[in-house]
Amino acid sequence: MRLCVLLLLLVLLSFTSAASVPRPSSDRYPINRRPQTFTTRNVTSTSDTLSLNIDPDIVNPVCGGIYEANINIQTAPDPFYLSKFCQNVLGYIGGPKGDKDVDVIFACTGFSTSGIGTRDVKIIFNTQANSAIDAGKTGTQLIPANMQLVSEKDNVFYSSEVNIGVKRNSGNGDVAFQHIYC
Repeated sequence: MRLCVLLLLLVLLSFTSAASVPRPSSDRYPINRRPQTFTTRNVTSTSDTLSLNIDPDIVNPVCGGIYEANINIQTAPDPFYLSKFCQNVLGYIGGPKGDKDVDVIFACTGFSTSGIGTRDVKIIFNTQANSAIDAGKTGTQLIPANMQLVSEKDNVFYSSEVNIGVKRNSGNGDVAFQHIYC
């Protein structure tokens, strides 16, 4: 009987030592690790810019004006780093080397447009009528705008805030709308 109890204690003791895992001391890891909350990866990664070129440049556009242009991709980062709107625009235009013939419409607040244009694909910019351009600055300046990409034939409607890259010619004062930054 004593032998059975002794064997049982020996088996339990060996099982206990094998199943136990020592805990690290609290001073060994000074950083307090807390569980992190997870977010969708694409929500936090919209950090890169899609650059679209307007060809030809639109010089001194008027509110309500409609201009025929070709929109092509100037720089296209990995779509993972773009917002959903920019991913949609990139895909619709045709990928990193794509381009589309469009009507560019400047629809300023309080002004009506001068028609509907001749092309199916339209890019509509809603800007303030008096967007400030610094006459003393050289290089590209950014004007905030709301951009809508519309195609009735393809049943497409995308809308988001963008920046329009403009350059002022200091010699004659012309303002050329050259790029769209999404």
